[in-house]
Amino acid sequence: MSTKKAFATKLLCTTMLSGLALSGATAVAQDAPAAAAEDVIQVTGTRIQRTDTVAPSPITSVDAELFELNNVVNTEDLLNTLPQLIPAFDATSNNPGNGTATVSLRGLGTTRTLVLVDGTRFVGSGAAQVVDLNNIPAALVERVDVVTGGASAVYGSDAVAGVVNFIMRDDFEGVEVSASHEFSTNEGDAAITDVSVTLGGNFDGGRGNAVVSYGYTHREAVFQASREFSETAFWSPGPGTDPYIPGGSSSIPQTWVRPAAGNYFDTNPVDGSGDPYFLMTQPGGAIAERQVYNYAPTNYLQLPQERHMISTFGTYELNSNMELYVRGIYSNNVVDSQLAPTPTGTLGLTVNLDNPLLSTELRNLFTNDTSSNNGDGTADIRIARRMEEIGTRNNLRDTNTFQGVFGVRGDINDDWSYDAFYNYSRSSVAQILSGNISVSAFQEAILCDGGPTAIASGCTAPALDIWNGAGSVSPEAAEYVSRTGAQIDVIEATQAVAAVSGNLSNMASPMADVAPAVVLGLEYRESSASIRPDSVLGPDVRGFNQSLPIEGSFDVTEFFAEVDIPLITGRPGIESLGVTAAFRASDYSTVGDVQTYAVGAGWEPVDSLRFRTQYNRAVRAPNVGDLFAPLTNGFPGAADPCSSGLGSFGAETIVANCVATGVPAASVGTPFQSNAQIESLFGGNPNVSEEVADTFTIGAVWQPTFLAGATVQLDYYKIEIEDAIATPSLQNLLDECYIQDISSSCDFFTGARNPSTGEIANPFFPELSSANLAILEAEGVDLRVDYLWDADQMGLPADLGSFGLNYYATYTLSNGYQNSPSAGFVACEGKFGAQCGEPTPEYKHVVQGSWYWGALTTSVRWRRIGSVDLEESFRPFVSDRELQIDATDYFDVTFGYDVTEAARLSVGIQNVFDEEPPVLTSTSSEQANTYPATYDPFGRRLFLGANLRF
Repeated sequence: MSTKKAFATKLLCTTMLSGLALSGATAVAQDAPAAAAEDVIQVTGTRIQRTDTVAPSPITSVDAELFELNNVVNTEDLLNTLPQLIPAFDATSNNPGNGTATVSLRGLGTTRTLVLVDGTRFVGSGAAQVVDLNNIPAALVERVDVVTGGASAVYGSDAVAGVVNFIMRDDFEGVEVSASHEFSTNEGDAAITDVSVTLGGNFDGGRGNAVVSYGYTHREAVFQASREFSETAFWSPGPGTDPYIPGGSSSIPQTWVRPAAGNYFDTNPVDGSGDPYFLMTQPGGAIAERQVYNYAPTNYLQLPQERHMISTFGTYELNSNMELYVRGIYSNNVVDSQLAPTPTGTLGLTVNLDNPLLSTELRNLFTNDTSSNNGDGTADIRIARRMEEIGTRNNLRDTNTFQGVFGVRGDINDDWSYDAFYNYSRSSVAQILSGNISVSAFQEAILCDGGPTAIASGCTAPALDIWNGAGSVSPEAAEYVSRTGAQIDVIEATQAVAAVSGNLSNMASPMADVAPAVVLGLEYRESSASIRPDSVLGPDVRGFNQSLPIEGSFDVTEFFAEVDIPLITGRPGIESLGVTAAFRASDYSTVGDVQTYAVGAGWEPVDSLRFRTQYNRAVRAPNVGDLFAPLTNGFPGAADPCSSGLGSFGAETIVANCVATGVPAASVGTPFQSNAQIESLFGGNPNVSEEVADTFTIGAVWQPTFLAGATVQLDYYKIEIEDAIATPSLQNLLDECYIQDISSSCDFFTGARNPSTGEIANPFFPELSSANLAILEAEGVDLRVDYLWDADQMGLPADLGSFGLNYYATYTLSNGYQNSPSAGFVACEGKFGAQCGEPTPEYKHVVQGSWYWGALTTSVRWRRIGSVDLEESFRPFVSDRELQIDATDYFDVTFGYDVTEAARLSVGIQNVFDEEPPVLTSTSSEQANTYPATYDPFGRRLFLGANLRF
């Protein structure tokens, strides 16, 4: 019996029990069920192979025609439209973002979604080892299976929220050339060009097949300045209906100056009401009230990308019982991220009072301030400046990824088969991070000012003039303080699997005519990460966050087993009844022994109706970053309860705790917090253990006999994750210490405040390490309807062809988390922003309708994102416009025409009605005043495509 799987059979399986199967592909499957009846199939979510296997877990399948109809260049663009995914990083993810494209099932995190290629693991990126979808060739995708719920018993660690499995075209004959180009019709920008060439053929009398493919992608940069909604960083005006306030950052090109202690100099100027105000420098050394800097225009709205990919596949049948197979994927992917010029942040400096660059006004301010004047001809002050003279900050990320798989499979006898493979993958990422500054060089150049004290010191640095407004820094000084850093990440993953599968023919139930099926196997995996930044990216850097070396690895040895036992078949009211089970025992070099398991049941009362349920115990073992990442700086948004202004000081603040942790008594309740982001240190923890998840699904699949070609699938899911690895929330710790009086939380801030001002600012940081402290939950209902029918079924002329409809929707009942034992549960269903982040609508759907009429295919897609409300904790601080994002609908139209049997042209419009994204503020949005990964930021797009095959 051949181990090759019939293409039509796979489509039939995905049509019945998977998700968004394509109408046209469904027709192929329905035309040939008899021919495929004896072929072996395997579906994602189980290693069982048999002729009557059905998926034990809910599966959504997206096949190649949907990729073509929607002009998918990067796979995340299509996956993120599926209702069970909450968008993660994509082409619009600039800040936050790192140039990668990732996937997050149910919004439970990218590290809890296992990404596979043909059922094998694919190398990740960075210390967290999350798969970058940019490195998977979309042109060769046959289909993508998305499995809901834990699958650790089948695939091992990380399959907690579910699995995304890319099934590739590995048996191809002929030559295929495809090209596409898309762009925004409004601005003529946001262009993406993609070209691929695939060659394949059989050899040695059909015993072997080889495929090689090359792909090239070019994506142009789009800046936030190019769109009205994103060209200005908006601030919220607070409760009410007032217009948004043009805002930005307190790090300004003119230099914000403050004394060593407090916010105002002893002789600080005052406004008309007699109140002191923050100061900034002006040309000629004058001082004025501080303004804000609009950082938005130079940020990317679409990250530029250039990608080259080469993929090879091969199979060779040595004999009737042994087939060799190989797969090689190589990708070179270059993506740039760009941010506004470097802000120094709050920087403490020593200044010579005889600095000739100081105006008399500034010198008098410094001299007459008791906290600043050192009495030795110098003064200590604090500044914040945007270093526009250096230029933008850029992170050029050059990724080279390779995966090689070599395996052998075949039949042992009529009942048993085997499969063994070795999988090695490697990702090398070279990052060039430009636009940084060196704090030590900055201080040196400030002191080397050309005055008497500087000349006497013998210093040679060019004078750094930050005292005379924007643009006052000379090119020589800018070059002296600027730094370009580099970092090399090397991630390696090894997987070796050997398994046997078969039927226990002599152990069939007396009430069933199908024997139990079983899989037994062994697996070994090894994963390592080496993150090697240069010295520029150490503690002395400002611009991009500092990065310290990470070296770590772990390995795991596993035994796994699966069984599918039909109990009753072919009886009245029980067409089939069976149970499934899976078990995996793992021995990690880090967390030790771990067991995962799954049990399920399926019942078909009649051929057209099937009920199924499954319970999974899944785990996620800590990755290299969770375990070994050193403490490095990060900038979370937070409000200090001990400070007014940007802080959250109020009647509930426990003043004694503020004083006990280092805030001067006179400063409590004053606006000493100088930035909405509070710099802190974050890192891994070698003592974290595995996460544990319990997932439950139950559902039904119905193919009504009175409506030929229709399938309805309804599934309920519930996922609960305990001991989730997370970093303590800085805001939660602040609230727990200073409002809830939890002493253990106060420990984080002892020694982490400037003793002169009380501010948490460089070089005083709280240290926050990973811990098993969070609880995550997701619960909901998935509904899918597929219907394929011919025109004559509707009483129309048969020559009008056929029609297809696919509807997939998710109703989210619960989605949230609790990130510490003392914190409350944060409910995110139907919410966005604040503690919830990316919008999580209670309802989301995608509908695709197609008309197949001769050589012409017409397809319309309707994407609906339900309304969401701003998460409760931020509602008192924002305007009425930000409290809710209304339901959003996008419509896409595609026309495909077969010019000949070998040539096909396509044209399509995405976002036909030019729906604009919701416009928010920096308080309520992720970036660019919106959520560009969820809502289309580019407006109407036109794409053109051509495909030649011969």
